[in-house]
Amino acid sequence: MYTLSKALAAAGLAALSFAPSAAYAGSAGPTLVYNFTYSSNQSIQARDSSDSAESINTQTQGLAGGTNGISHYNGALDDKGTMTVQVVGTEQDGGVVVNISEAGQQTRRAPAATCVAYGNTRVICDPNKTVYSEEYTLLRFLGGKFVDPSQLDANKHWAATGLSGPGLTVSADYTINGNDNGQMQIGEKRIVKASGVGHLTTDVETKIGYDFNRSLPVSVDEYAAQYTDGGLKGTSTTIYQTTLQLVSDTMAKT
Repeated sequence: MYTLSKALAAAGLAALSFAPSAAYAGSAGPTLVYNFTYSSNQSIQARDSSDSAESINTQTQGLAGGTNGISHYNGALDDKGTMTVQVVGTEQDGGVVVNISEAGQQTRRAPAATCVAYGNTRVICDPNKTVYSEEYTLLRFLGGKFVDPSQLDANKHWAATGLSGPGLTVSADYTINGNDNGQMQIGEKRIVKASGVGHLTTDVETKIGYDFNRSLPVSVDEYAAQYTDGGLKGTSTTIYQTTLQLVSDTMAKT
């Protein structure tokens, strides 16, 4: 069964292995700091017994303890804080190597982990480190050539490729909705479907403020709805909301 964090990590295609090259084509880059907010709200309908799904009125039928075997559960998690990204360099295949860490005020805390971000939004992270789903949200847009003018169609749209893998189907579409001297407003529509038990589907809609001149996101507002259908065992729906705002860039001109 997918955990909540694994499902959105899958949306960024977190790899199960991590083997970046030893040599980087370039010197260390900037340190970026983002403010973040994160929330998840989960609703579960679970069948707890094999009783009939038809409701039983215990008062009119004179029965004690009658049940339809279905229970409802709800849970929520919220946090906010900062993410720090140290750009280490660039691999020969174009992947941007970074160290990313998170300092939430409540539970979302993780020491630095090394990850590689690619322009097609694919992300590979050290499997021995904790990387939260909201960190993957940021990492998706840190790859070089995330916006490649040569890939745009007449509607300033492009589709990311090479994201699907074994047991996972991923589609991702992007549209530049505004551009003011390289300050872009980009919309993302992303669908992640995992095969197997549960029929897990994640629908993601994201608004990205992107600085084309610096090749980095300056703001991200992501809404993700994750659905799991366990058939007779029940269903679950989880809504994730993440916002990110760049507050510091050591290479920014002053």
